[in-house]
Amino acid sequence: MSMALTCTAIVVTSPANASSSHRAAHFRVGAATVSFTPPRAGKVKNDPADCAPTGTFDGPRKFAFEEPYKDQQGSGHYDSGDAFVDCNGNGRWDGNFLGGGSDSPRFYDHVADKVGARAMVVSHGGRTVAVEVLDNEGAFNVYLQRIRHRVNADGFDIHGIFISSNHDESAPDTIGISGVNALTSSVNAYFANYMVRKSAKAIERAAKRQQPARIRYAEGIEPANLRQCWSSYPFVDDQLMPSLQAVGRHGHVIATLANVSQHAESLGFNPSEAQKRWVSADWIHFFRQRLEHKYGGVAIEMAGSVGSVETPEVFSKALSRIPQQFVDEDHPAGCRTLFDSKGGMTPVGYHGETQALGRALAGSVITAFRKRARPSRSDALWGQRFHICIPLTNKLFAIGAHAGVFAARPGYTDDCRTRFPVAPNGSTSGDEVKSEVAAFRIGDGTFASVPGEVFPFTYLRSFMGPDDMPKPEFPLPPWVMAHMHTPFRFIDGLGDDMVGYIFPRGNGVGVPGEDVSGSDTDRFGCGHSDDSEAASSKTADIAGDALVRALDLHGGKPERIVQGRYVLPGGTRSRDPLGGPEIKCNMDMTFHFAGRAQRVWTPHRGSFKPAAWMSLDGRRQARPTRNTRGYLTRRGERVWLDVFQDLR
Repeated sequence: MSMALTCTAIVVTSPANASSSHRAAHFRVGAATVSFTPPRAGKVKNDPADCAPTGTFDGPRKFAFEEPYKDQQGSGHYDSGDAFVDCNGNGRWDGNFLGGGSDSPRFYDHVADKVGARAMVVSHGGRTVAVEVLDNEGAFNVYLQRIRHRVNADGFDIHGIFISSNHDESAPDTIGISGVNALTSSVNAYFANYMVRKSAKAIERAAKRQQPARIRYAEGIEPANLRQCWSSYPFVDDQLMPSLQAVGRHGHVIATLANVSQHAESLGFNPSEAQKRWVSADWIHFFRQRLEHKYGGVAIEMAGSVGSVETPEVFSKALSRIPQQFVDEDHPAGCRTLFDSKGGMTPVGYHGETQALGRALAGSVITAFRKRARPSRSDALWGQRFHICIPLTNKLFAIGAHAGVFAARPGYTDDCRTRFPVAPNGSTSGDEVKSEVAAFRIGDGTFASVPGEVFPFTYLRSFMGPDDMPKPEFPLPPWVMAHMHTPFRFIDGLGDDMVGYIFPRGNGVGVPGEDVSGSDTDRFGCGHSDDSEAASSKTADIAGDALVRALDLHGGKPERIVQGRYVLPGGTRSRDPLGGPEIKCNMDMTFHFAGRAQRVWTPHRGSFKPAAWMSLDGRRQARPTRNTRGYLTRRGERVWLDVFQDLR
């Protein structure tokens, strides 16, 4: 079956001309946050899940939207096999399930902090764009489209509404894979409806609150006392945190949005059984709290490239940012790392690692705005969305869809031209998933919305070559960053949909149905536990091609990409500007720092010294780091250095 790009534009707005003046561009901006924290039992008038009188079905229900049941096992919560009242007729018990984390099912029984929707609406020149982030493990496009429809039905004329999730693994579940067994959905249909209503309300309130504003940008870097952890190969991260801030005419901050490439799972994998069952925004709560305490307004955390990038350990002293060796560290969330520890490690827990991580990341964003903030000089405002069709090669996902695990999500076939309806129990058919990608621009910032947990090296590249890939025969997806052009570039992770993990096809190991062996260990001895939660190893290519198409409609030709190598102090040509080899678990376990690259080599030009180094998102760097991906010319032109291919 050919899976050619079956993309259809469904949102198009006209781009504004970039301002050529050095003066700051003017916008109208509003922001709002609306909680969709599950209400306590009895707090919702006419709760649709409370459809039976007390008596026989007397199982404890602390929250609204829990169907009556009989606690036959005396566990204090619903268990598979317990008798229940199916108030909405979907064939399953709808109740208090958390998404993600470990030891599913997790029945939430306490609210540590509120979860909800945070929205920012920006207007200029007759165009309006809304950006919203949900505290959610990952919301399907069917729910996000319902949010958009509700906003439009309520009379709000917004040209592009772009919604993503921050991958909070301590929020009520809307995906479905955390149920009482593998074939029973954990989606609470009543809560999903509640989330849609409240999320629409956040956008509407933000639209009503628009006021004259200027937008400024800055870019932070994650604190040096964080030790990055990964759950799957390869060990590539994005430490950079591009950030946006809207400031009103009287100097008050309306909204602060920061893009962070870290999982939000410190409670979901917490060994404390009590905290594991808490509703919380995880470290993001403390991150937003510190930003709002500093600036006021609404703080928004947007997930970046979070695929396989697990909760980092927090130490009392700064760690080297240069890789050292492979360490299989013991940490609840999983921690394969490349960095030696230094100082004492902050204990896990809500008021330990969770709080420390959120506050530390916010501190770096604050420092960036204090030292390096620059006003947006462009008044461009546009948005673009395309449909994509993904083959459902993950057989476990296909089985789950047929069983109704994904609840409201339909299946497709025939290049997504044929849609299979969803039965009341969520069951559907088909061997394809219809999803979407989006791109939008707000002044000096461009955002690429990726519909899942994207591994950082997918669209940000890395220093690996074919021999570092589990399957070297496959090329890499498009280099999306080279198509974004603006001074600040954001990967909007879990944007517009959630189709699981997204990685280059050559990294797909252990995807059920793709690998006959069934092993999730590659030829280097590296585990790929995350790959089993990908709809398909082809997703990165399909989504990448569509993203490039959306970006090029507004930005024109991509920035220059050249094949070449970094030249280390001793004259050695290297894919990695710091040395090598790229660490691979049971093979190449130690990194040898050879000094920072001094020059660049390309086949046509030879060796030369660039005017400046360039980061993975196109920003100028003083020296090469693990975030370097190219260089700047003396005219300020960005040049992306493609080190993947073998060169003679």
